[in-house]
Amino acid sequence: MSDTPDRSITWADTLRRPWTALVAAAAVVLGPAASTASALMQANAAPLRQTPSPHRRL
Repeated sequence: MSDTPDRSITWADTLRRPWTALVAAAAVVLGPAASTASALMQANAAPLRQTPSPHRRL
């Protein structure tokens, strides 16, 4: 038999681990940045608006 007791990992145990906290923090920081970057890429892909030249009559 092993010396360590058989113990199931609970959600509370999982949340206390440093990697879980790091991944959660990264998701909070990078999630909005990714959606902002996606919106900027879509805006840059849009066709440019044609502005009338100052010498042309409307």
